[in-house]
Amino acid sequence: MDLVLDLGQSGARVRYAGADYSFNLSKNSSEPVIGTLQRIFEQMPKQEFESIFLSLTGLQGVVPNTAPYGNLCREFFKANAVAVIDDGLAAYCGAIGLENGVVLTLGSGVVAIAGRNGSFAHSDGKGPIFGDYGGGFWIGQMGLSKAIATLDGREDAHDLVELLANELNSYRALENSTGTEAAALCISAAKNVLLGAANNVVSAQVIAKEAAEKLSITVMSAWQKTQPSKDEALLISFLGGLSQSSYFTNLLSKNIATKIPTAKFINPAGNHLDGAPVVARAFPTGLKPLLDWWRA
Repeated sequence: MDLVLDLGQSGARVRYAGADYSFNLSKNSSEPVIGTLQRIFEQMPKQEFESIFLSLTGLQGVVPNTAPYGNLCREFFKANAVAVIDDGLAAYCGAIGLENGVVLTLGSGVVAIAGRNGSFAHSDGKGPIFGDYGGGFWIGQMGLSKAIATLDGREDAHDLVELLANELNSYRALENSTGTEAAALCISAAKNVLLGAANNVVSAQVIAKEAAEKLSITVMSAWQKTQPSKDEALLISFLGGLSQSSYFTNLLSKNIATKIPTAKFINPAGNHLDGAPVVARAFPTGLKPLLDWWRA
C-alpha cells in the first residue's frame, strides 16, 4: 500500500487505501517542512506503506536532501521508497499529465510549472516576502492594507472598508499585527476581495486586475524557460482555492492570452494527490531540482 501526501500553506491532505483525509495543519514560516510532516504523521494511525509520495510547498523549486524525509517516513511507516516533489510539479501532472503546457497553482501562494517534451521549469513560489505575486496572501494583504489605510485617512477605498468589515474587526482584535495570525487573516480576506470584484466593487476590481497581470507574467516566465519555438501550442490549467472564482480565472485567461496567443485553457483533470505518484513513477531516477527519491 502507498501513501500520497500534499502539504500546502492552508492545510494538508493524504490519500491511502482509496480514501482521502484532510488535516488542519499547514506549512508556515515558523516551522520547517519536516516538522510539519512529523506533526501530521503523529495524527495518523500506525500502519505500513511501501512507497510514499510527498507533494510539498515551501521548497521554492528545489528539492533538498531527501534523507531527513526518507528517515522520517521510515520511522513512522517503515517505507522503503519516498519521492519528495515540489508541489507545483505534482499539481502540473495532476492537472494536465505530461502534456506540454503550464499549470498555475493559485492558493495562499503562487507557483507556475511549465513542461515541454519531458523537461520542466518553475516560476515564483518564492513565499510572501519575496514573491507569490497575485496569490491569496498578496490579494488579501492588498485589500486589507488599503482598507486600513482608508480608515487612517491615507487612502480612499471606502468600498473595501465596507466589503471587508468582518476582516477589519478581526484585524482590530489581533495582538500581533505582524505574526502568523495576521498572515492567516490576509489569506482568508482574499476570497472576499475576489467576491467583491465579481460584484462590481471598484477597488476590489483594481486589485484583481493587478493580480491577474502579475500572474500572467509568471505563467509566461515559466513557459519561456522551456525555450519553446515560436507559435508553439500549449495547454494552460489553473488549480488551487482562488481558481474557484470564475471571475478571476476569466480575467487571468484574458491576460495570458494577450501574451501567449497559442494557449489553450482547460479544466484540470486532477489535483496534487493525483499528480504526485504519476510524475514520481514517470521519473524513477528523479527529475532534479523538482523531484528526488530516497530509498532504503
